[in-house]
Amino acid sequence: MRILPLFLTLIWAAPAGAELLHRETIAGLRGVSLAYDAQVCGVWVATEGREVILIGTTGREIMRFDAGMPSVRSLTVEPDGLLLADGWGRFRRVDRDGRARAEDFSLSATLVDTEGLHRDADGSFLVVEDDPSRLMRVAPDGEVLMELWGDRFDPPMVEPQGVERDPFSGNILVVDDNEGLNALFELAPDGAVLTVTPLSAWGFDAEGVALQPETGTLFIGFDGGHAVAIFDWRPSGMSIEAPLERGPDCAFM
Repeated sequence: MRILPLFLTLIWAAPAGAELLHRETIAGLRGVSLAYDAQVCGVWVATEGREVILIGTTGREIMRFDAGMPSVRSLTVEPDGLLLADGWGRFRRVDRDGRARAEDFSLSATLVDTEGLHRDADGSFLVVEDDPSRLMRVAPDGEVLMELWGDRFDPPMVEPQGVERDPFSGNILVVDDNEGLNALFELAPDGAVLTVTPLSAWGFDAEGVALQPETGTLFIGFDGGHAVAIFDWRPSGMSIEAPLERGPDCAFM
């Protein structure tokens, strides 16, 4: 675990009012996609292999299961379990023990290289892809409701890998990997760039992001070195008038 002096952390990680303060790093855990689940008070971790791992909010492993897919590239939490994507256009719904709940399907014909996935409060999905660089909102029936091109952002977001949304501020969080800026992008709902926080002080090749909203605990997975870093996070400001539905409080908070 790499620990920086507090004053250096603040200088490095708080541009334009956003705050990201490092707590600790869990080594040996490849987090290519992360999703916080209040029902089990933990974070689901996809490793780009067959297994999906559940860790507690302090990093302790709770359980793991074989997803039955050759690769799980991204995942998100739904009311009845998880939605998994293999990164090649195939999606699978499973319960929290990993059992398939239905046949595999295609969420949308336009989604193939799905690097990050987040089910939003209204049931639609935020999706990021890196080839080409896109941030999309997709309806449950597959209709593309929003499509933004990351390489047109200022600064460009050329390799988006993980996506999350803070239900309190409404801001969208996307991690850009080392082929881009290796940074955390904080975006307004329309894709306007609010802040960009470099992450290289804590890891290499950022891949996944998840937020425990009631505590402001942010989890970022790094492919380089196979690590998940845990932070205290505060948004730069509000982009919505009223908080979104965020589901139940963590039972073990």
